[in-house]
Amino acid sequence: MKTLQKLALSGLISLSAPAWASDFVDTRLSFVFADDNVLAGSGETTPNSPNARFGAGNQNTQFYDNFNTRFSGFESLSNVVLYKRAPAFFEGLTTEAALTLVVLERPSGGVDIRDNSSYIRLNYQPPGWGEKEGISLVGFPVSADRFRLGYAFRISWGGSGVFTTRSAANGVPGGKIQITRDNWYAYVGGKTALIQNELILEEETKYGVMAGAGWDILETLRVEAGGGYFQKGLVPGLATLGVEAPVNAAGLSGQIVYHVGVPVGTSVDFRLYKNDPDIYQRFFAPEKYPGGLSYTVSLEGSYLSQTLEKPNEFGATKPQGSTAVALQARAKYDLWRFSLLGLYRSLSFIQFEVPGFPPFQDFPDGTELRPEMFLAVGADYHLPKLHLTPGFIVGVQQPASFRSPTPVLGGNNPPENLIGTRTVVVRDVNQLSILPETCGGGVCRAEPIYSAKATFRWDLSESVAAVGEVYYTYDTNRTTFRDDVTGVAQPSFERPHALGFNTLLQARF
Repeated sequence: MKTLQKLALSGLISLSAPAWASDFVDTRLSFVFADDNVLAGSGETTPNSPNARFGAGNQNTQFYDNFNTRFSGFESLSNVVLYKRAPAFFEGLTTEAALTLVVLERPSGGVDIRDNSSYIRLNYQPPGWGEKEGISLVGFPVSADRFRLGYAFRISWGGSGVFTTRSAANGVPGGKIQITRDNWYAYVGGKTALIQNELILEEETKYGVMAGAGWDILETLRVEAGGGYFQKGLVPGLATLGVEAPVNAAGLSGQIVYHVGVPVGTSVDFRLYKNDPDIYQRFFAPEKYPGGLSYTVSLEGSYLSQTLEKPNEFGATKPQGSTAVALQARAKYDLWRFSLLGLYRSLSFIQFEVPGFPPFQDFPDGTELRPEMFLAVGADYHLPKLHLTPGFIVGVQQPASFRSPTPVLGGNNPPENLIGTRTVVVRDVNQLSILPETCGGGVCRAEPIYSAKATFRWDLSESVAAVGEVYYTYDTNRTTFRDDVTGVAQPSFERPHALGFNTLLQARF
């Protein structure tokens, strides 16, 4: 497999000669020295915290980091793009296509290569329409993951994972048709996935339908909305028992954006890649400070629902609703930049793609559920002569959690002191911390997490920068398992304090 990957990569490099610009687009090389917690050594925490080392990952980030991307920021990666654009034989029609692969280096030294939403695009521009207007058809032959619903990546949905991991081996292709005018757009599209049907033990096609629109009501005000419906297959546990219980999901997302002095941006994880000559200037040009005040404020919300197994009634299903809300505000005043970020996610939204917890099951009646909520504010100041930008960010998070209902005693049930229920903290998808049964004689519950980070960025050239971060986190929900006096492993609290640092020398081109 490694040999095939090397041959594929070398073949792409050799074929790239006729393209307009560099075929390696959005490339990042990161040389990192970091320690996620200098107050703990190997084996003292869960997850494990080795000593300071070269390399870093998601464990070195905070809850407010990487809100608009799937990556941690510490990876070395590149997008290989072979792109061709040409006028068609018919007036007003333009054709283009891009083979896009993401090349991601693993900490072990290996390389992962996967499709990054390669596409074929036809764009028709009717007579009299503007340069950026048209009717387009986009087909994604392998993966339509960049075709998503929602607007901030952290709470986007409808990507390949919406069909659950059972579809990952076959990819999730799709397509969409979009009309784009000067101050509005609208689209409709769909995806398909092959998912194992446990009743007939064969793969079958499942479908997803998506649609959305946006309208610039004013030069400074945009509203957008989108929705989708997806088939996820059958509940596996029931299917193996001969019960056909389909899992279907649907949802709506909407956003309102007010912006002054800056355009409405889009996460790079949503964009279609091209290797056009301006790609470098768009992605990695140093931050500009034209002076004066500019800002953007966005408020986004989603409501999703999917059918899951009803835990206390054999063969029955019920809809499980989930919600998410995100507030983003960014402002620039002369050499200052300010940011505010707020998030609300229900536990069912966090687990939407699994789906549910445990997988394919709704929570039992009486389960105590708490959503994730956080608020973070930050600022930085640019020193032009030194090409240095120091800054800070502080935040507080109430993590999502659930506590199952206490079992009802009676009959031959064991004594109450031999049974119980615990609070489980859910930090992200399937990232769990189980709290002890009691805290100071009372019930243990998830507590707020506090975090503060000092940052600096020193631009050494247009493509190379040195980045440093020092952060402190106070988290009383940290637990690990230790044997009690009877030799049975039980959750136990760790020290709540964590002090870490990240230092990077990063080249981007």
